[in-house]
Amino acid sequence: MSKAPKSKMDPRCPRRLEEMPDSWCPLAVLRLKAIRNAGRELTEEEEALLPGCPWAIDHQLAHYCFFKYLTEYTSEKSVSDIELAALLNVSVETIKKIEKTGLTRMREHKSFADLKSDGSAIVSEAEALDYKIYR
Repeated sequence: MSKAPKSKMDPRCPRRLEEMPDSWCPLAVLRLKAIRNAGRELTEEEEALLPGCPWAIDHQLAHYCFFKYLTEYTSEKSVSDIELAALLNVSVETIKKIEKTGLTRMREHKSFADLKSDGSAIVSEAEALDYKIYR
């Protein structure tokens, strides 16, 4: 019985791996421990100063590797904001803020200016309804 071919690793990997990791990534584990030891949600600037891999996610089966997670666990489904927040160890509000900033930048970028579908913008401001925060 032959094994499935290994996937190529993303070139942004700090370890410069050629293939997806087959065991826990020590740099990812280092980053996740630093985040947990912080005791609070860090700002982007604070998190950028932490040791370890900036692509670390909280998913053991993906060996804490964001690229392995994307390759092996998201091919047939999209990731909800709640799941993404848990993987990245941030709040859902932070995910929403990042999404909003990204969509705004996309709308303002000239690459998307000419893209229209039936007279409406490709990048719309419609809100996802995968959760609701009650205050």
